[in-house]
Amino acid sequence: MKKIALILFVCLLTSISIVYSSLIEVGVPESLKGKINSLVYDNASNIVKFPIEFYNTGSVPYKARIKAEILDDNETVFNGWSKERELMPGDKKVFDIYWYNKSSGAYLVKLKAYFGNEIMEYGKFELRINRNLEPEDIFEIKNFRTYDDYIIFDVQSKEDLNNLIVMPNKYPLGWIFEQKEITNITKDNPRTVVINYYPSLWIPSNVSLSIAAGKGKYYTEKTLEMKKNEGLVGLFYYIIDKVRIAFS
Repeated sequence: MKKIALILFVCLLTSISIVYSSLIEVGVPESLKGKINSLVYDNASNIVKFPIEFYNTGSVPYKARIKAEILDDNETVFNGWSKERELMPGDKKVFDIYWYNKSSGAYLVKLKAYFGNEIMEYGKFELRINRNLEPEDIFEIKNFRTYDDYIIFDVQSKEDLNNLIVMPNKYPLGWIFEQKEITNITKDNPRTVVINYYPSLWIPSNVSLSIAAGKGKYYTEKTLEMKKNEGLVGLFYYIIDKVRIAFS
């Protein structure tokens, strides 16, 4: 009887070992990988749109964003950052970046993907702009305030619009500033806009905001001082702005 029990016990251990070994064999090794899957840009107007599809080809989830650098004669004229998005393994998502072009010509575009702790350069390609409109200045920025990782302000338009794009275009080197698309704008009805940014090291500085709509027909650019309010004044505006965000 003891021999039979011993044999059964050995068989049980053997079967467990086989199952465990099988589980180890079919396990997927972790890999942090990704690629820009497709890029089709629209340069039919002053507002150039880059819809960039990024593909998580690895086995771990991560957050990702895309950067577009525009160069004219080897001089950087614009850095545009997409919104950060989450990608699970196998996910494909489109990251939109906009650029308002002020003059015709041939430009060089460099794309980079930032995902996990990796940076991947897509390469360079030439972008030709042949169309240029003389835009109307119809936007006004009010109630601009700065916090640790976002700015908030109201945009006033003189026209009813389906959408507008807010593009930070001049800010401290090494910072990341996301863009923002706002829909269903009515004149004389200000819209609250919140834009996330990520400073490498925060210091009081300036940011230049471009607002464009109507395929480039409407355009406003304004430079604003990024300065935090401190103490009771800062707390007062913080509460007000949180209410603005909640109802925006």
